[in-house]
Amino acid sequence: MSIYFLFSVFVVLQTAMDSQEVAFAKEVISLSDSEYGFLVSIAGAGILIGSLINVLCARKFTLSFIMGIGSIMVSVGYLMFAFSNHFVMASLGVFTLAFSLAFANTGFYTFYQNNIPVNVMGRVGSLYGFIEALLVIITTSVFAVIAHFISIQFTVVLGAIVMLILTCSLLLFSLSPSKTEYYQTDLVEAKEVVL
Repeated sequence: MSIYFLFSVFVVLQTAMDSQEVAFAKEVISLSDSEYGFLVSIAGAGILIGSLINVLCARKFTLSFIMGIGSIMVSVGYLMFAFSNHFVMASLGVFTLAFSLAFANTGFYTFYQNNIPVNVMGRVGSLYGFIEALLVIITTSVFAVIAHFISIQFTVVLGAIVMLILTCSLLLFSLSPSKTEYYQTDLVEAKEVVL
């Protein structure tokens, strides 16, 4: 549950960071509407390419590695975006975070399916979904206040640094030898359903 919680906080930070993205792109990097639209298209391409490579290479990596490194690289992408001052650097950051998100999500959802019993999966998902939604509201509000009273750039940089620290913790926690059993990906043979 602690790995689930750390990943949920990672998702919360992503959502709060995304709430500042448009203002940051327009006010700090000074992107035009068309440049920002192109930036969003680059993010879409990153997810598409990341998903394709993930499908082709997923079995070559351990589940903990995919989730951990994917999460860290999302944080690195946010850091690149946070410290960018022109379109090219922002594009590279957005592509990196979107590309890596495919790996982080695949790792997490596989971990979830392998470790949460089917008979409580809905309840666990609903409980964590409620906690995530509550934390999103709180974190987004905190980020908005910080952006208003200090600056948008400070808020985005702070969020990216906190996210990097969190994802490094998630990776270390995931790779801990005591957690190895939670990342086993034994294939289960499907049983025929008799109608």
